[in-house]
Amino acid sequence: MTTVSPSTQEARILVVEDDPNNRLVITRLLRLAGVAPENIFETESDAAEYLRAHLPDGVDLVLLDLQLPKKDGYEILQELRDDPIWTKLRVVALTANVMRQDVERARAAGFDGFIGKPIDGRRFSDVLHRLLGGESVWTVM
Repeated sequence: MTTVSPSTQEARILVVEDDPNNRLVITRLLRLAGVAPENIFETESDAAEYLRAHLPDGVDLVLLDLQLPKKDGYEILQELRDDPIWTKLRVVALTANVMRQDVERARAAGFDGFIGKPIDGRRFSDVLHRLLGGESVWTVM
């Protein structure tokens, strides 16, 4: 069975980011990349909890900040991977920690990609298309 990636406009994306300014930048970049505003979802904390409560049919991609106040992105990723409903969910790490060891830690943890902050708005659309197409993208932008 072949998985067909959604068009950018149809893609459903969850942004997990506790900083309101970063959330605003990311959602604007998503809109500029062609994602329909009604398909962008935001939460400040727990992705698994948000998905269960608000998006039981899932999303196409989760952009997950690694430094969150209650649970870090690694804990949240592990919860998603441990739940049979979310094991195939594509999750991309977002972080300002962009040293080589940070990228390698995210890769080893099981993320499907890595986007460093600050995000390069000129490259974001291309990175998003590649991620939605099933490619793993590891960039510090």
